[in-house]
Amino acid sequence: MAAELPFIDQHHIDSPAVPEQLWSSLISTFGSSEKGIFTAYAKVIGAEANHASGDLDQTGSTRVGFRVSSVEPPFRLLLTGRHRFSEYSLEWKITGHDGGSSSLTAVTRARFPGVHGRAYKALVIDSGAHSRITRRMLSSVAHRATPSI
Repeated sequence: MAAELPFIDQHHIDSPAVPEQLWSSLISTFGSSEKGIFTAYAKVIGAEANHASGDLDQTGSTRVGFRVSSVEPPFRLLLTGRHRFSEYSLEWKITGHDGGSSSLTAVTRARFPGVHGRAYKALVIDSGAHSRITRRMLSSVAHRATPSI
């Protein structure tokens, strides 16, 4: 599903952390998503995965709005999902660099069928909200992975 979806955007952040630290931070940061406004929002839009099950680093596990479709620790996590207005994927990629640092990239692909899908895309993607949220997630994961000095 993910490969055939249209590309939406890509964001990335560099981190002094090694890939394993970024991976651990990614898994712990988004390991549970059963609370708060996002869960209520997911129910309103009819997200197919509406609860968390399994470990985030295991194929087939779910988080609100997402299913783990592919996992290659500590380098790649592919989350896919669908709801009334869209079918989408969020791919997390970790790349190690010389000297022990690494980078984290988030790639979003999605399809927004019909008039309601186009309206939803205007609200979420075209408004810039998705980009702001994705950049905030990247920063949060990178910050949590950075060893305290």
